[in-house]
Amino acid sequence: MRYSKRVAAIAIATSLIAVACGDDDEESSSGDTASDETDAPAAGDTTPAATTGEGGGGESLLDGEIPCEGQYEGKTVSLFSPVRNSENDPTAVEDFTGYFQPFMDCTGVAIEFQGSDQFETEINVRIQGGSPPDVIDFPQPGLLRTLATSGGLIPFPENIAAHANNDFIPGWPELGTIDGEVYGMPWRANVKSMVWYSPAAFEAGGYEIPETLGELTALSDQIVADGGIPWCAGIESGVATGWPITDWFEDFMLRLNGPDVYDQWVNHEIPFNDPQVLAVAEAVGAILKNPDYIGGDNAVKAIATTKFQDGGVPIATGDCFMHRQASFYNTLFPEGTTVGPPDSGSDVTFFYLPVAEAGDPKVMLGAGDINAAGTDKPETWDTILYASSNEYAIAMANGHSELSPRTDVDPTLITDPMLASFAELLTSSEIFRFDGADMMPGAVGSGTFWTEATAWIVGGDTETMLDNIEASWPA
Repeated sequence: MRYSKRVAAIAIATSLIAVACGDDDEESSSGDTASDETDAPAAGDTTPAATTGEGGGGESLLDGEIPCEGQYEGKTVSLFSPVRNSENDPTAVEDFTGYFQPFMDCTGVAIEFQGSDQFETEINVRIQGGSPPDVIDFPQPGLLRTLATSGGLIPFPENIAAHANNDFIPGWPELGTIDGEVYGMPWRANVKSMVWYSPAAFEAGGYEIPETLGELTALSDQIVADGGIPWCAGIESGVATGWPITDWFEDFMLRLNGPDVYDQWVNHEIPFNDPQVLAVAEAVGAILKNPDYIGGDNAVKAIATTKFQDGGVPIATGDCFMHRQASFYNTLFPEGTTVGPPDSGSDVTFFYLPVAEAGDPKVMLGAGDINAAGTDKPETWDTILYASSNEYAIAMANGHSELSPRTDVDPTLITDPMLASFAELLTSSEIFRFDGADMMPGAVGSGTFWTEATAWIVGGDTETMLDNIEASWPA
């Protein structure tokens, strides 16, 4: 997990520029690009992928690794994920399934995408009950590690493990490797150290983009003095309610204490109630628990019941000025809102969440998803392999603004300018760290960290929150 600038800038850049131009775009073209996506060339291939489902003829996907012989006709692969349809993304599940169309046509398999807002709870129930999904989309490596260690996941066969180890940017393969066994294939990626805002609103107020946390505070104070609401947020996400706060903690941990302390915190080499963690909580609370910054005491409490998908919507309606959220959020603004790279003339864009002091290293927080296997079947492995391929990455980039952590996606096949701006954001960073909560044991990272942070937002005491999380850390 320890990325230097060159590793992040070269490896990530390759993948993100590779995937460059397509993670979080202003206007996702999902639903409009299905026909183009099915024609996306496989990695290293200049001919379209087979789309007839008839097999034969020597056709194949992924340089012949997956033959197009209808070999899985009549079979279904279940893919279980926290991704689901929402008011702001009403076709998410259909889109994700659609990007598998070349693979389904080639092999005859049916992909059954199962999205759930009870993912963290349900995946445990399903595995313990003996009915695991075939493919499991983990956004938390810590939860994957917990389930793999307990025997709930299937270790990868050698040929699939080789792809997981060799096709992705440094640091990603380790996320799915436990005691030398590979249990996870990197799938999707995003960047997090960013703040969404309206350039027109900033211009009207005479506001400048801050370059330090001190300037960010001064800007927030000035917006309040001018009668505005600086920040808006939402953390409701079903049983995962509270997760957006963990990103705030991670970003501020990197900025206030640096990457070494960040690593110690994630690995529990310092306790969760350490004074350095307390300083982070107080800094985050100075924004999220500040009635002046959020729009009143009731507005602060309402953060806990506001869907995270809706947290930044007030920027588009002119009711707040800033929203800290990851790159994927560009697809969640209301219909009719143009969202684009900086200096694109769009209604909404982003700036980098600034460092603590001028001259500090530029730190970057990111995360993503990893596919694991709940069943040991040929169609399961081929589905995981295809989902991690160049072809799927290109379709996702152009159709749903999703990044891939692959190192070798051809950027000329991707048309999304928003991803290019995210790639530039990453390559300009000097230190990269993966989402800390996702690296912690599931009982903490997707457990007490979420629940205690939510209780904290609605009025809980800071030290009590940290003490309770520390007490929950597995021995």
